[in-house]
This record gives sequence, C-alpha cells and structure tokens, in this order.
Amino acid sequence: MSIRLQTCTACGTHQYPERDLCRACLRDELVRTENDGQGRLIAATTLHRSLEPDTALPLRIGAVALDAGVRVIAFLGRGVQPGDRVVLHATADAEQHQVFTAEKDPADA
Repeated sequence: MSIRLQTCTACGTHQYPERDLCRACLRDELVRTENDGQGRLIAATTLHRSLEPDTALPLRIGAVALDAGVRVIAFLGRGVQPGDRVVLHATADAEQHQVFTAEKDPADA
C-alpha cells in the first residue's frame, strides 16, 4: 500500500504535511505523489491518558523517518521498536486526512 506525499516538480523535494510552497526551493510547483512509505522508526512512546473519552489506551505512537526525506508521526503496530525498518499504511479519518500506521518491514525480517 502506498501513501501520498507532496512533491515539488521543480526540485523533487518531498514534504509532509502539505504546504503552499516547497520547503527547499520555495516554489509553488507542488503535486501529490505516491510513495512506498518505507523508513525507520526513530522514536516511540506510549500514551496512557487521553482527553478523548473514546480513545483506546494504551496507545503506541512514534516518529518515522521516511526514506523520502520526511518525518511523520504514526500509530505503531505490534512489536515495532525504535531502529526497526517499517512500512507505513495509510487510512483516512473522518475529515479524509491520511492517518498512518507503521508495521515492521517484511523485507527486513
């Protein structure tokens, strides 16, 4: 499954979240492109409290450094630890925003 990243057609830089201008060259020649979502989990934490009453706790989240050069926050699959190679899977929330889940990269097993 792929994810969508904003990509500058002028310089090729990927960025997330989406912006009005490229973070590298400041041009507005931006398109959404498909990405394989591969990267490495660089940090993880477990949430034990939430202000949202319907949130299932505990909830593991982490920062993923994508091979494409951007970092995203993702929900973590079972057994994913910092340093692991991961693949992001995207789903849409109620407002149609991408929500990421990081699972261990099967190619790295």
